Amino acid sequence: MIRGIIVEDEKHSRETLRGMLERYCRNVAVVAEADGYRSGLQAVRDHHPDVVFLDIQMPDGSGFRML
Repeated sequence: MIRGIIVEDEKHSRETLRGMLERYCRNVAVVAEADGYRSGLQAVRDHHPDVVFLDIQMPDGSGFRML
């Protein structure tokens, strides 16, 4: 199983992506969601995911900065 995290500031986009992953990528388990740069960094530290679905533009920081 691939462990993934969704980092997206828009709730609707997080929900849409989670739904698509559940429907089409059953080998991906979303282990955490974050709504911004800081919470995304913490989620990565806490969960050590295999993949991060990362928003680029967030109010508290850039997805590129997070990388």
